[in-house]
Amino acid sequence: MSKLKKALRKNIFREFRFSFARFISITMLLALGVFVLIGLKVTGPDMRTTGNNYYTAHKMADAMITSNTGITKADQNYMRKLPHIKTIEFGTRKDAVIKGTDKSIRLSSNTTKLSTNKVVSGRLPKESNEVALSNREKSNYKIGQTIQLVNNKGKANISGLKNTTYKVVGFVTSSDYLKKENLGVTSAGTGQLATFGIVNRRAFSSKQPTVARISYDNVHGNSYSSAYENQVQKNVDNTEKRLNDRAKKRHAQIKAAGLAKLDTAQTRLNQQKQKLSQTKNQLKAASAQAVQRSQLKAAQKQVAANQAKLQKAQSKLTTQRQTLTNLPAITYQIQSRNDYNEGYNQFGEDAKRIDVLSNTFPIIFFAVAILVSLTTMSRMAEEKRQEIGTLRALGYSKFDTLKIFLIYGTASGLLGSALGAWLGTGLLPRRIFAAYAANFVIPNFQTPPSGFWISLSIIISLLCTIAPAVWSAFLMLKDQPAVLMLPKPPKSGSKVLLERMPFIWNHLSFNYKVTIRNLARYKERMFMTILGVLGCTALLITGFGIRDSLNGIVDTQYKDIIHYDVIGVYNPDAAQNKKADYLKTVDDLAGVKHDTTVYYESVTSRPKRIDHNQNISMIVPKSTTNFNQFVTLRNPSTKKTLRLTDNGVVITQKLATLSHIKVGDYLMVKNANGDKHRVSVSGITEMYAGHSLYMSPAYYHKVFGHSVNYNAKMLMLKDRSAKNIDRVSRELTRQDASITAIQSDDAKATINNILSGLNHLVLIIIVAASMLAFVVLFTLTNINVSERIRELSTIKVLGFYPMEVVMYVYRETFILSLAGVLLGFIGGAWLHNYIMQTLPPETAMADLTLLWTNFTTSGVMTLIFSIIVMAIMAYKINRVDMLGALKSVD
Repeated sequence: MSKLKKALRKNIFREFRFSFARFISITMLLALGVFVLIGLKVTGPDMRTTGNNYYTAHKMADAMITSNTGITKADQNYMRKLPHIKTIEFGTRKDAVIKGTDKSIRLSSNTTKLSTNKVVSGRLPKESNEVALSNREKSNYKIGQTIQLVNNKGKANISGLKNTTYKVVGFVTSSDYLKKENLGVTSAGTGQLATFGIVNRRAFSSKQPTVARISYDNVHGNSYSSAYENQVQKNVDNTEKRLNDRAKKRHAQIKAAGLAKLDTAQTRLNQQKQKLSQTKNQLKAASAQAVQRSQLKAAQKQVAANQAKLQKAQSKLTTQRQTLTNLPAITYQIQSRNDYNEGYNQFGEDAKRIDVLSNTFPIIFFAVAILVSLTTMSRMAEEKRQEIGTLRALGYSKFDTLKIFLIYGTASGLLGSALGAWLGTGLLPRRIFAAYAANFVIPNFQTPPSGFWISLSIIISLLCTIAPAVWSAFLMLKDQPAVLMLPKPPKSGSKVLLERMPFIWNHLSFNYKVTIRNLARYKERMFMTILGVLGCTALLITGFGIRDSLNGIVDTQYKDIIHYDVIGVYNPDAAQNKKADYLKTVDDLAGVKHDTTVYYESVTSRPKRIDHNQNISMIVPKSTTNFNQFVTLRNPSTKKTLRLTDNGVVITQKLATLSHIKVGDYLMVKNANGDKHRVSVSGITEMYAGHSLYMSPAYYHKVFGHSVNYNAKMLMLKDRSAKNIDRVSRELTRQDASITAIQSDDAKATINNILSGLNHLVLIIIVAASMLAFVVLFTLTNINVSERIRELSTIKVLGFYPMEVVMYVYRETFILSLAGVLLGFIGGAWLHNYIMQTLPPETAMADLTLLWTNFTTSGVMTLIFSIIVMAIMAYKINRVDMLGALKSVD
């Protein structure tokens, strides 16, 4: 009995040796499927976990209140009593320009409870003239160096800061600044925040803080989880109205108190005017009397001086009253992490994009791998029919005869799963994160093995490799050994459809007739080949299509749609001379091709089923007739030009999609003060990055109840380079009336972030899909050749040349591959359309158009793989032992 067991083990070992190519093919198919499945499924959650650990380590605030003025003690006490406040910490920040550069820096007071700063090297500042810089500034500064700051005019006099020279004492990381570039909008420098620094509270001249960081006591779950995000946003929404009311109340109090003081001052001034008038009358009376001329002149001179003082005081009071009348609204704006921290939101969006891909690509990869593995293992059992009969005749048990399939299937399944799980857990997530981490400061990516996905992959793999072979063999074992030892009778032939069309059939050569009959004869293999090639081609088309669709966004956005380069926003209520200086600067700017006056405001909208606000740029052009010169408003489908009307607004396509809005519907927008306004949508315009809303001055008056107070200049430059745009922005922010400069290519950062991350991922998918296509073709062609060795030997004996023998098989493979490629074109177009509708973030869209090169490249690659496979098979066919194959039945 032991000899039989030994012989059985030897037979099983020989099977691995003689069908090594098949074993490797199955292993590679499963490894690719598991690699993509685990790699994409764990990357999104791993990114969120890594981010959450970083936020937790820095005690990141759940929400933040920002004010455009100092927060008083009374308001601080009020904020401490807001619902569900666990911890609140107040702080101050001020923006400035680094001397000798255009780089803007935000100095923030150090925090100890929320959104803390982690020291990377050195220490935190203790004195008012010390600063700890962003860790990214290590290459520019060293501990002990000094950094000098200036205001927008280049002067060492910055309102709100006690010092302008600071000693660098350390380098830190902060959860408030997660992006490496474009940290936010500022009024300093070019309008984009370049870096940050942490200072002591005593560095600020004002004792009133301007920000409040908040953590809540009723939030649960990790960052980006629905439970956490929904609860935080609910808290913010519940608090928002209270703070807006508080801000309006304080504004009214300041205005009333100021007017009361001005009224008192005006009363005193009126009394002084009355006294001066009496004095004048007395002097007139004295001039008729004999009063010494010298005394009279002196008195008249004194009256004139007093009158000049009173006029100056009156002018000052009038200016103060005008300023107080136009006092800007006080804002206490509360925002969740998604809104106050752009990096937090963008990192979460990147993880979501991986989730989208993980719901599509792994299914196709695994589906193809499963289909081919099932076919391969089923055919393996069919090949072993005579061997099974022989083993049963020699006295082996049914279980013994199944061992070869159990061991072979288990080995290939476990090896493929292990290889795919190893690469899918380590390589793919790290590659993807490395691509996205180029835009973020979040370090220490953690990708622990996922027990669930690894277990699921192993179960599926083992089912694919064991079940079909065991089932086929189990059915065979119902027959007697003598029956199994005989060859399986061939299926009876039948006419193919073309044979019923003699006008076509009669014109075909013998070789093509045989090819067509063989295709119809082996239907299972035909469908498997077509489906396998279809899936692989669709994956390739989608991969190439994603890359080209995203790469085309920049050209379309900045050549066909957005033509302006800078929006210079200024204070329309600034002193007349300062406003005039600003407008003169715009007129004197060199290199301006066109400019127009607009009203610009950043508003928000909350679409249904989305747990955070969407930032919208609201633009009201003073002249609607030539506005298309700066922004092309056009229908996304028909490309027909849209005009601003007096009965509605034009919104961008992605905003309409998110809000489920069509023309004729209404959109609710909210400003920084919390005031909500409902606008009618009269048009939806094509736009690929950012949300915008455009309206005419007349419709603005209709919605907001007052005329437009224009506050911005939209500029189109002759030189559209980033360097020139920065130069112009810097010129504008130097003016006293300037608020900020908004660059149109800021949205490029969003697009480039998508491109840099996805291009790397797409490359991995293309390589994996190419390998899958090759392995599928190799596996199915290898089965085809192996099953038809006797047939190939027969035609070789009949005198067919070696190339004719190869073409006898390759002709079928090529036709099936071509059919799979053509069907893959349809599948790829559908998959690409689906992916590109769900893949881009909430603030961006992609061009759904596929280039003809996407189809041709994918099709040609697949056909090249089939040629390579047949070159390998040709070597195998030419080495066939014809006599041995023909005698095998005997």
